[in-house]
Amino acid sequence: MLKKNNLTAYLIISILTITETFAQKESRLYGNSPYSALGIGDIYSGSSIANDAMGGTGLSFGNGIYVNTINPALLAKSRYVAFNTGLRGQYKKLSNGTLSQTDFGMNLSHITLAFPIKTKWTTAITMQPYSGVDHEARFTQTITGTDKSVQHNYKGLGGLSKAAVTNGFLVGKKLYLGAEVGYYFGNFTRDTTSRLLVTSEDFYLRYTDRVSVSGFEFKTGFAFQQKIAEKWNLNVGGTYELQSKLNGERIRSFTTLYDQGNGPKIIKKPDTLALYNGGITLPSRYAIGFSLESPYKWTFAVEYSRQDWTKYLNFDGKSESNLTVSEKFAFGIEYLPKYSSTKYLNQVFYRAGFQQVKTPYLVNGTHIKDNSFSFGLSTPLAYRSVSYIDLSLSVGNRGVIGNGLVKENYVKIALGFSLMDTRWFLKPKID
Repeated sequence: MLKKNNLTAYLIISILTITETFAQKESRLYGNSPYSALGIGDIYSGSSIANDAMGGTGLSFGNGIYVNTINPALLAKSRYVAFNTGLRGQYKKLSNGTLSQTDFGMNLSHITLAFPIKTKWTTAITMQPYSGVDHEARFTQTITGTDKSVQHNYKGLGGLSKAAVTNGFLVGKKLYLGAEVGYYFGNFTRDTTSRLLVTSEDFYLRYTDRVSVSGFEFKTGFAFQQKIAEKWNLNVGGTYELQSKLNGERIRSFTTLYDQGNGPKIIKKPDTLALYNGGITLPSRYAIGFSLESPYKWTFAVEYSRQDWTKYLNFDGKSESNLTVSEKFAFGIEYLPKYSSTKYLNQVFYRAGFQQVKTPYLVNGTHIKDNSFSFGLSTPLAYRSVSYIDLSLSVGNRGVIGNGLVKENYVKIALGFSLMDTRWFLKPKID
């Protein structure tokens, strides 16, 4: 009992600690990207690392060994206490055809604690990033009528995190239903700094726009499993996420800085230009998936999702012309050689996938697309263990060169841990 209590305390402390981590550093998950300047930034998938390796699929299938965070209904397949966490990162090269740069970002990607309430009911508590803003650009121009110059620097940082409570239920023998109640929170800071290149002692004029918002999210899910042969099932699953209204405040300020060679220092307190309340509206989203599954052997999956970002409203209550409909097509394969084998490699899950994403970004009349291939595996911590180490690698690109756009070639990496305890919630027996 003491061991279990200590583990419970550790998990609770971990969740409380990680709340601050997500709130402050979600934007460093994948590093600098000019496209994150649009809307609420890059939208993260919310999938587990095991699902990442299969092109992000997971709407219609699950084996109970890892916690399915894509479809709340399939949480009911997790019959033991499970603790899941991991790291995600990305190395990328950005190029506009003339200039290029490389960038790398990595951060804690999620933390999930799942536990069964009853035989056909499982609950999970999850913390993960939802979106990230991380971009910086600068250019220099000559002051008209002089030989002096001014350097402009545009920088954005921040994003949204999501804490959620999810419940999954098995209804009868084939139907799974689930619901998730989440809470979004976070802020976006966008700075415009002008540096007057007059002498070695430079002046900086900085305009800051900071938006802080929070609000609730609600998502439902279903999955149905039909046996079509002795060793094969045909599965279907889907989710629907309601439109969310996030409320908060916006503050605009102006600051003058002075640099004598030791870095910029504020000359006087920032002037508050405006402070008012408002909010943003996130559009609804739906997803549907099908899979052909031979349990603990083969899984073939295909999925589609859609979210209409023309219905997004910014803090001023207006839609944005550079946002459009986002769609994703994903395909995934999973193979387990022989779960009952005594050979370690026969207990390893091998995965591969592909996804094509039409992002929400519409820039200079071009709809930005993101294509990637993924590979990965899950290795047990020991022989016949239900605890696994998850690895995922994705290679892809986003955007195009030309028409004033930037192309990103990237490699995404992820490392996760799925730890399970099969002894929790078992009633002790006295001989």
